[in-house]
Amino acid sequence: MKKRIAAAAAAAFLAGAACASEVTLYGVVDTGFTYTHVKGGDNSLAMTSGNYAGSRFGIKGVEALGGDLKAGFVLEAGLASDTGAQAEQDVLFNRESQVYLEGSWGTLGFGRVGAFSSGMSSLSWYWDLDPFETGYIDAGIQATQVNLWNMHSNTIYYVTPVFYGAQAGVQASLTNDQNEEETRWADNSRFVNAALRWDTEQLKVLAAAEAEFYGKDADTKDWDDAWSFKLAASWTPGAGATTLYAGANYFRNYRRFNDASWDDDALLVFDASGRALDSISGYLGVKHTVGAANWIGQVQYQDGENKGAVDGDGKDFKRYAAAFGCHYYLSGRTMLYGVVSWAKGEGLLNGPDNLTNRTSAHLGLTHMF
Repeated sequence: MKKRIAAAAAAAFLAGAACASEVTLYGVVDTGFTYTHVKGGDNSLAMTSGNYAGSRFGIKGVEALGGDLKAGFVLEAGLASDTGAQAEQDVLFNRESQVYLEGSWGTLGFGRVGAFSSGMSSLSWYWDLDPFETGYIDAGIQATQVNLWNMHSNTIYYVTPVFYGAQAGVQASLTNDQNEEETRWADNSRFVNAALRWDTEQLKVLAAAEAEFYGKDADTKDWDDAWSFKLAASWTPGAGATTLYAGANYFRNYRRFNDASWDDDALLVFDASGRALDSISGYLGVKHTVGAANWIGQVQYQDGENKGAVDGDGKDFKRYAAAFGCHYYLSGRTMLYGVVSWAKGEGLLNGPDNLTNRTSAHLGLTHMF
């Protein structure tokens, strides 16, 4: 009897919550085929998930609290749509997990989110400043930039209201992507991001700064802090069918070449100075709409140096990337895609063991619900 009463009470509570709140189930299922040819290596063809957009499902809700005050939440879980597997082991809502308050004064939120200057989570202000929307392996701007696909736990953020098309945001992660139960917050690495975006009918501009303050654990205690600065814009002349894109990223003391080079990052060796990689990169892109098709293309260039190289080792590296593709919309929710990308490295990115000198082709289907 007690169980029945408890169940009835829970059902009544949920029914009341549903009436008071607006809750939405949403997601993306993206499955396709990827062919990759690595210079001096093997060719591969595989069914792949999340080529354009990471496959996921999520729940988001908002409740009016009176006046202009609202409370909301976002819970988003990644998955591999080709196998059904969880995207990240032991983390259900790996793509986003946050709660927030919103009013005329702005938005204040807490939880696991992506940076404003990234392509991740509902806070992203950067994805639409790239014709490939930070998708695919080397086509999007992650081929030459950092912090495009990162998530940050234990984050506090604030977003201003929109003033004349401009909006600013600032966030700080108390633990970056670490588990705060293993070490004290004061000992963990931390991530900070500040960004300003300005939108008009034809022009969109973003300027952002990112910093990683490394903690005191055994791996990071002697590392110099890392900084990244981004500037990007898109322009649609006459609000017509063509959009032009341009941007740049300068970073200092990162321990990876870019967000698409994970296969080669393990080859890096650093001395005891605490320094790491410095880099500057830029990109130019275009999107042209013909009927239901968006024809997209982009070129990228990266030039950097390992400031913490061991004496006698190489220091310099360069990376070039180019991509062309088409997004064909069968409806507002369903899209076919075909994308080809090419990437080539020099210096530290052109040794006998490097795997990121490659040509890739993606063909697939994305459905959003």
